[in-house]
Amino acid sequence: KSISECDRKLTGRIGKSITLPCKYDIKANGPTKVCWGRGRVPSTGCSDELLATDGHKVKAETQTSSRYQLLGRLDEGDVSLTIVNVTEEDAGMYGCRVKISGLFNDEKHNIQLTVKPACLGGSGSGG
Repeated sequence: KSISECDRKLTGRIGKSITLPCKYDIKANGPTKVCWGRGRVPSTGCSDELLATDGHKVKAETQTSSRYQLLGRLDEGDVSLTIVNVTEEDAGMYGCRVKISGLFNDEKHNIQLTVKPACLGGSGSGG
Protein backbone atom coordinates (compact mmCIF):
# COMPACT_ATOMS: atom_id res chain seq x y z
CA LYS A 1 0.00 0.00 0.00
CA SER A 2 1.57 3.26 -1.09
CA ILE A 3 1.70 6.37 1.05
CA SER A 4 -1.05 8.75 0.06
CA GLU A 5 0.44 12.11 -0.80
CA CYS A 6 -1.61 15.10 -1.80
CA ASP A 7 -0.21 18.35 -3.10
CA ARG A 8 -2.24 21.55 -3.02
CA LYS A 9 -1.56 25.17 -3.87
CA LEU A 10 -2.99 28.06 -1.89
CA THR A 11 -2.58 31.81 -1.99
CA GLY A 12 -2.61 33.85 1.20
CA ARG A 13 -2.87 37.59 1.66
CA ILE A 14 -0.45 39.57 3.81
CA GLY A 15 -2.04 40.51 7.13
CA LYS A 16 -4.93 38.07 6.73
CA SER A 17 -5.37 34.52 7.98
CA ILE A 18 -5.00 31.45 5.76
CA THR A 19 -6.12 27.92 6.52
CA LEU A 20 -4.11 25.01 5.13
CA PRO A 21 -6.51 22.06 4.86
CA CYS A 22 -5.67 18.72 6.43
CA LYS A 23 -8.20 16.10 7.48
CA TYR A 24 -8.17 12.41 8.27
CA ASP A 25 -10.76 9.72 8.87
CA ILE A 26 -11.08 9.79 12.64
CA LYS A 27 -13.88 7.19 12.57
CA ALA A 28 -11.61 4.65 10.92
CA ASN A 29 -8.37 5.52 12.68
CA GLY A 30 -9.39 7.02 16.01
CA PRO A 31 -7.68 10.13 17.41
CA THR A 32 -4.36 10.30 15.61
CA LYS A 33 -1.17 12.25 16.19
CA VAL A 34 -0.54 14.94 13.61
CA CYS A 35 2.38 17.26 13.00
CA TRP A 36 2.75 20.33 10.81
CA GLY A 37 6.11 21.52 9.48
CA ARG A 38 7.74 23.76 6.93
CA GLY A 39 8.81 21.97 3.78
CA ARG A 40 7.56 18.74 2.27
CA VAL A 41 6.70 15.93 4.66
CA PRO A 42 9.89 13.86 5.11
CA SER A 43 10.09 10.10 5.51
CA THR A 44 9.66 10.43 9.27
CA GLY A 45 8.20 13.14 11.45
CA CYS A 46 7.87 16.70 10.20
CA SER A 47 10.66 18.94 8.99
CA ASP A 48 11.00 22.24 10.85
CA GLU A 49 8.00 21.39 13.02
CA LEU A 50 5.50 24.18 13.65
CA LEU A 51 3.18 22.28 15.96
CA ALA A 52 1.95 18.80 16.76
CA THR A 53 -1.11 17.21 18.34
CA ASP A 54 -1.54 14.21 20.59
CA GLY A 55 -4.77 13.36 18.77
CA HIS A 56 -6.97 15.40 21.08
CA LYS A 57 -5.30 18.80 21.31
CA VAL A 58 -2.26 20.76 20.25
CA LYS A 59 0.73 20.00 22.44
CA ALA A 60 1.61 23.41 23.84
CA GLU A 61 5.34 22.72 23.96
CA THR A 62 5.41 22.04 20.21
CA GLN A 63 3.67 25.25 19.15
CA THR A 64 6.45 27.45 17.81
CA SER A 65 4.26 30.57 17.46
CA SER A 66 0.82 31.73 18.51
CA ARG A 67 0.28 32.54 14.82
CA TYR A 68 -0.04 28.81 14.10
CA GLN A 69 -3.38 27.50 15.29
CA LEU A 70 -5.64 24.51 14.75
CA LEU A 71 -9.12 26.00 14.71
CA GLY A 72 -10.93 23.01 13.25
CA ARG A 73 -12.70 20.24 15.13
CA LEU A 74 -9.90 17.91 16.16
CA ASP A 75 -12.53 15.46 17.42
CA GLU A 76 -13.78 15.23 13.83
CA GLY A 77 -10.34 14.74 12.32
CA ASP A 78 -10.01 18.32 11.09
CA VAL A 79 -6.40 19.29 11.72
CA SER A 80 -6.24 22.17 9.25
CA LEU A 81 -3.55 24.69 10.14
CA THR A 82 -4.54 28.35 10.34
CA ILE A 83 -1.76 30.91 9.99
CA VAL A 84 -2.76 34.24 11.53
CA ASN A 85 -1.47 37.56 10.19
CA VAL A 86 0.32 36.11 7.17
CA THR A 87 3.66 37.64 6.18
CA GLU A 88 5.81 37.27 3.08
CA GLU A 89 8.08 34.95 5.06
CA ASP A 90 5.22 32.48 5.42
CA ALA A 91 5.35 31.64 1.70
CA GLY A 92 6.64 28.19 0.83
CA MET A 93 5.85 24.53 1.30
CA TYR A 94 4.05 23.19 4.35
CA GLY A 95 3.57 19.58 5.30
CA CYS A 96 0.91 17.88 7.40
CA ARG A 97 1.64 14.33 8.56
CA VAL A 98 -1.09 12.14 10.00
CA LYS A 99 0.49 9.26 11.90
CA ILE A 100 -1.75 6.34 11.01
CA SER A 101 -0.76 3.20 12.90
CA GLY A 102 0.88 0.47 10.87
CA LEU A 103 3.83 0.52 8.51
CA PHE A 104 3.85 3.17 5.81
CA ASN A 105 0.24 4.14 6.49
CA ASP A 106 0.93 7.78 7.31
CA GLU A 107 -0.96 10.35 5.30
CA LYS A 108 1.10 13.21 3.93
CA HIS A 109 -0.41 16.49 2.82
CA ASN A 110 1.92 18.96 1.11
CA ILE A 111 0.64 22.48 0.59
CA GLN A 112 2.44 25.15 -1.40
CA LEU A 113 1.60 28.58 0.02
CA THR A 114 2.01 31.68 -2.11
CA VAL A 115 1.72 35.05 -0.40
CA LYS A 116 0.51 38.19 -2.13
CA PRO A 117 -0.15 41.71 -0.88
CA ALA A 118 -3.62 42.27 0.49
CA CYS A 119 -6.14 43.68 -1.96
CA LEU A 120 -6.53 47.32 -1.10
CA GLY A 121 -10.06 48.63 -1.32
CA GLY A 122 -11.00 52.06 -2.60
CA SER A 123 -9.05 54.31 -4.96
CA GLY A 124 -6.78 57.31 -4.75
CA SER A 125 -4.10 57.98 -2.17
CA GLY A 126 -5.66 58.24 1.23
CA GLY A 127 -4.12 59.19 4.57
